[in-house]
Amino acid sequence: MPYISSQLFAMQPVIKTRHKQEAEEAQRRYYWSLTPVERLALAVKLNRQARAIYAANPANSPQDSALHHGRRVFKSATPIPRGKR
Repeated sequence: MPYISSQLFAMQPVIKTRHKQEAEEAQRRYYWSLTPVERLALAVKLNRQARAIYAANPANSPQDSALHHGRRVFKSATPIPRGKR
C-alpha cells in the first residue's frame, strides 16, 4: 500500500511507493475522485505548467497564443502533395 501525504499548498497528494503500478493506480484513483470542476482546474494548471516549461527553453520558438487564442494556421514551406483521384 503506498504512503500518501498531502502538502498544504498542493492539490495533488505526494505518493511514495517502490512500485510504479501502485503509484499509477493511486494517481488514477485520485484523479477520478475529483469533481469535474476540480479535474478541469487541474487540467488548466497542468497546461500552464507545460507552457511555462516550453517558454523557459530558449531553443523553442515563442508562442503567441495570447494573440491568436489557438486559431493560428500552420503553413509549410512546400506544398503538400495530393494523390490523384
